[in-house]
Formats: sequence, structure tokens, C-alpha cells
Amino acid sequence: MSIPFIEGLGLALGLLIALGPKDTYVIKNSIRAGNALALVLICSISDILLILLGVWGLGALITENPLLLLVTMTGSIAYLVFFGCQALMGAIKGVEIVAEQPHFNAARSAVIKGALFHSLLTPYAWLDTVFVIGTISTTKEGIVKAAFAGGAMSASFFWFSFLTIGSRLAAPLFRNKQMWRGLDAIVAVSMFLLATKLAAGILW
Repeated sequence: MSIPFIEGLGLALGLLIALGPKDTYVIKNSIRAGNALALVLICSISDILLILLGVWGLGALITENPLLLLVTMTGSIAYLVFFGCQALMGAIKGVEIVAEQPHFNAARSAVIKGALFHSLLTPYAWLDTVFVIGTISTTKEGIVKAAFAGGAMSASFFWFSFLTIGSRLAAPLFRNKQMWRGLDAIVAVSMFLLATKLAAGILW
């Protein structure tokens, strides 16, 4: 295993471990049971496509265009704040009721549409993959760049597999409504912290 591969793997894992909207979507749907394989494949393949776009030059293009970078960052902040507010309302009201429906299965089409939306159609999904990973890849060339990208893409598959398996194992705990409220509270804090971090970056 090459050093560039490990570097890409470590960078992507570091970015992914920060709990974002897509991760939350995977966790909640995995807890509810069903569609685990579809979630892993959609989220991982989407990340792979975005990483390839970033490595092929889109990341550098965003970096070199201040207006495009500002739009991307601002859109990401707005998305995170909106998602955080939704989670906060869930934590206050307790909208998730799994105790009454422990074996609930969401319609596959709805889960797939949601996964595609969070994976491809939100600014934040592009920020880590296209912008951060793509920009860093510009410092590398040839086989070194390919190995770096390969490590980053592998990290996505490992991470989302871990999320789905871990969430399924924890599913019995979430038959308690209070556990869902606790999860929503954690998600809300995470979204607001990420938004604050991005906002601080823009001001800096």
C-alpha cells in the first residue's frame, strides 16, 4: 500500500468522520432497517464520481474563482443551518417514533432519491470531495495522484459500510423515542458547528 494511497485514505476519512447531512441520512435509514446495500453503493459511488471530478480539475477551478468559491461556501452554510434546524426541531418535538414501528421499511425509491439528493445535489456534498480533495490533488501528478485519489475513494466505501453496519447493530436502542431525540440533538449541534467553521473560513 503506497504512501499517497494512505494519505488520500486518511484525508478522506478525516473529512467523512465529521458528521454531515448525508451521514445522518444513512444512519437514520439504516436504523429503520432495509436498503442498506443501496445506501452504501449510492453514497460511495457518488463520492467516487465527485472525487474524480475534483481530481480532474474542477477543484482547482473552484479555488481559482473567488465568486464560485464564495457561492459554494455560502450554499453549504445555508444547507447545514437548514438541516441543523430540522434536526433541532426533531430533538424538541420528538418527531421520530420508532418504538411503535420497530420494523419500519421505507420505500426503496424514496430512500434512493434521498440518498442521491444528499450525495450529489447539495453544495456541502461537493465541498469535501470536489473542493478539498480535488484541490489537494493538484499538488500531485501521474501515478501519485491516482494513488491519492484511490485512497480517498476507498475511504468513502469503508466509511459508509461502517455507518450502515453500526447503525443496524444499534437499531434496538432506537425503539425508545428519547434515543431519536438524542440523535437529533447531536446532529443539530454537529450541523451548526460545521456551518460555523465554514463561516469562519469565509470571514478569515
